[in-house]
This record gives sequence, structure tokens and C-alpha cells, in this order.
Amino acid sequence: MCLNTRIERLILNNFRNHKYLNLDINKNMVLIYGQNGSGKTSVLESISLINSSNGFRASNLGEIVNNDLKGPLEMFGVNILLKESNNLTKVGIGLKKKIDKYQKIMSIDEKKNTNDIINNIPNIYSIIPKMTFIFQGTSEERRNFLDQMIFVIECDHRKDILNYEKYKTERIRILKKWKVQNEEWLDAVEKKMVSYGLIVCDNRRNFLKQLNDNLEIVDKNFPSFKIHLKGELDQLLLKKPAVDVEEIFASTLKKNREKDFLTGRTNYGANKTDINVVEKKSLKEAKTFSTGQQKTILFLMILSFIKYLEKVPCKKTIFLLDDIFSYLDNNFISLVLKKLNELKVQTWMTDVKGDWIFEDKSYKAIIDKINIDDKRFKVN
Repeated sequence: MCLNTRIERLILNNFRNHKYLNLDINKNMVLIYGQNGSGKTSVLESISLINSSNGFRASNLGEIVNNDLKGPLEMFGVNILLKESNNLTKVGIGLKKKIDKYQKIMSIDEKKNTNDIINNIPNIYSIIPKMTFIFQGTSEERRNFLDQMIFVIECDHRKDILNYEKYKTERIRILKKWKVQNEEWLDAVEKKMVSYGLIVCDNRRNFLKQLNDNLEIVDKNFPSFKIHLKGELDQLLLKKPAVDVEEIFASTLKKNREKDFLTGRTNYGANKTDINVVEKKSLKEAKTFSTGQQKTILFLMILSFIKYLEKVPCKKTIFLLDDIFSYLDNNFISLVLKKLNELKVQTWMTDVKGDWIFEDKSYKAIIDKINIDDKRFKVN
């Protein structure tokens, strides 16, 4: 069961097309509606910055600053008041500019201590329109989709990935500067990569086992699907003891030094994991189904994840559902919202009109409906 963490207040200053926006939230379900271009998705994007370096749009940070900002960069900001039980936490997000690049800066209760930030911020889980094409997308997109779910349940998974990426980047930097000459340094960095890489792969493997178990029972009206890990390292862990895989991983990194130097990237490791979703009976891959069927498969995976949250203690979490009314069936949406409300997970949604929600009286008591066109304030 998730801890009941919610946003009580959200203030935006010079964030995209919002010169100033102040939202006070009273409920666990929040529907933001308004005309196209009114900044609905931008509100959700600002929340996604809590635990992302550049938000769920993966934007260049310079793009999120209002084009009409004439004053100093300090006039840009996202301020969030979080409530958990009876405790209030102030989260501040800003930007600083180094030469020609922007960097996110963050504070918790006006302190910038890294440990305070890690321990106090909630996980932000986003469902965005781009996900409907995930089976046709890149392996990185599918890997990120998987990891985002694991972040909610396994608190250290994000740190393990960041550490793995840190040493992966360090190894490539050494190879570019010294080629393969500095063996002692490379050995030490690769040892760290192997350690964190195997932890990451193991987290993914354990999570998928649980997700597949839930896919079996999530809805008997649909065919049964199973998710497989496709990476070479992931396949090895299914066949060999971890100690043997550790040795193979280390020796492969060493053997690939020249190749990785020439390509400028790591060609073997936890960064090569991919997922493949197949229907059990026909063995057809999800990417071969129609667009509508692929959306259904994606929904089944998300619903399986939500059902998993019913069984395990998970880190405090906020869901962001951007424009889901345009690409998911109303019955599916109703089921997702019902489960999230039962879990007491604060959920933010966007829609152009919000008609469907307005027509269902059962949502009246649990949803804050916000017309963004009424709330936005422009400074002339």
C-alpha cells in the first residue's frame, strides 16, 4: 500500500506559457481541463521535474522558461507544497545557467542537501500519449517504461541505475582520453559497473516476475500476455549463476574496450536491456498487433502494475495521466482511477473538456476539477 502523499499547492512562475499559476488542491484526484495550448500538460510536466532532470517531455531545460521572461532567471520557478500524514514539505525547483546550458536546482524546505531531497520527494509515475507507441519505439523507451514502474516499488533502483550510468560514462571518458592504456583504472571502474549492472538487471528480473503473475489474472476477457527481458546480460542471468555472469560481464567489458573506444558507447551491459511482450497462445509479439490492440496491451501492463501496488509496500507516489481520455477506453480509465483512489494515490489528469468525468456523479466528491483557462494569470 502506498503512503498517502499529495500535493497541496502548486505555484508556477514563468514556466512555459504560465507567467504565474497558483493551484490549491483539496483532493486526491485532480482533473485539469482547458483548450489546446492552454498549458495543461505543462502543469503535469512541472510536477514531473520532482524526480527527473528534464521532465517527462525530456525537454531542453531552456525550453521550459517562459519566452517573455525579461528579468533574471530567479524569476523562474516551481514551488510545491507536499503533505504526508500531518507533515508538510516545501519543494522548490529552479534553474541555473552555466555558459550556454541550463541545470535544474532543487531544495527541500529551503535546504539543498542531497540526502534530504532523496528521502523526502515522492516518486512521479507518468502515463503520456507517447507511450501508446512504445512497442514500435526504441529499446531505451521500453527500458525506461519498465524502470519507472520499478522506481515506485524498489527505492534504491534509481540510485543503482544512476551509479551504473556514472561508471559507464567514466569508463568511456577514460577510453577516449587514454584509449586502452590505463588498465588499472579501467579495471576498477568496470568492477563497479559490473556490480551495479547486475543489481539493476536483478531488480528488473524480479519485478517482471511479479508483473507477469498479475498479467495472468488482470482481466480474463483478454488474451494472456507475458513480458520477456531481451538483453544478453538478462538472458545469461536466467541460465547461469550470478557469480558466473559477473565473470562473463567483466571479461566482456575488457574485451570490448577497443570496440567501445571506437564507437564511443558501451556495447554490452545493463544499458542494453529490452523487453518483448508476446501473447502466450499464439506467441505473437505485441508490436505486430493493431494500434488499438497495442493500446489495450499497454493498459493491461499498467493495470497489472497498479494491482501489484495493492500487495507491496511502495514508496510514496503521485501518478500523472496526460490526455489519457483521447487514447484509452472510458471503461479502462474508470478501472484505473478506481484502483488508484482505493490506493489513495494522488492522480493528476488532463483533458480538453473533462465531459466524461463531469457526467459521472461518483467522481464528484473525489476529483478537483480545474479549468486552467480560469486559473492562468498573465502579466502584461
